[in-house]
Amino acid sequence: MSYHNNPRIATDGLIFLLDPASPKCFGSGETTATDLVGGKTCSGANGSPGSGTPTPDTARMPAYNSTNGGSFYFAANDGINVEGDLGSHSAVSYSLWFKALDGAGNRYFFDARNDGGTWFIRNYTGSNTNITWADNLRYNFDATFNASTSAFLNTWMYMVATSNSSGTLLYLNGTEITQSTEFRNVYVENTSIDEDLGANLRIGCRYTTSGFWYGYMAHIGIYNKTLSAGEVSQNYDSMKSRFGL
Repeated sequence: MSYHNNPRIATDGLIFLLDPASPKCFGSGETTATDLVGGKTCSGANGSPGSGTPTPDTARMPAYNSTNGGSFYFAANDGINVEGDLGSHSAVSYSLWFKALDGAGNRYFFDARNDGGTWFIRNYTGSNTNITWADNLRYNFDATFNASTSAFLNTWMYMVATSNSSGTLLYLNGTEITQSTEFRNVYVENTSIDEDLGANLRIGCRYTTSGFWYGYMAHIGIYNKTLSAGEVSQNYDSMKSRFGL
């Protein structure tokens, strides 16, 4: 299956994409979404299936929302399970548009621990960090941890996080945060993480079906490579008007 709704995004290495802007992916009243790259079914998260066959919970599937061309609305009790195996990798990039609606702790972007991977979270109370990928990539918007910082709430944001053997990088709205002099005072860590994704990757919740996202997500992409700064900028520029930026 190919994706044609926005041909200007970087597609080299793209292995997974959910975007409700495409009716081929998700629509009003539907209880499953379809990966626009590999055709994987994405269903409401339920339990902790490990690497086995999941039992979907339709009540957990986030709702379709027509805002900004189409998005997933997570009502703080929803999560997506990617049915099928996204593989083991030596490099990976998460690419995500999101809008958070509260400052609560431990709300998940992604979690690959059903099949040997690792977690990626917002407002992690374990290390008092706004954005952290298994605590190997850590970033705060302010000089000290502020879970309700205005930079992080009620606004659409484009985030890319990359990892390979050289370490991790974080981009927000097309700008690389981790090596930017402007943001160096609030940046914390950038060592390499476990890039494996495996089966039953969770989006918007913990692998045990908890830690639910509250807010919106759209154009959720995963690459089996580290996106370059140019590719991140290309993705941001091609979609920013859709999200009012």
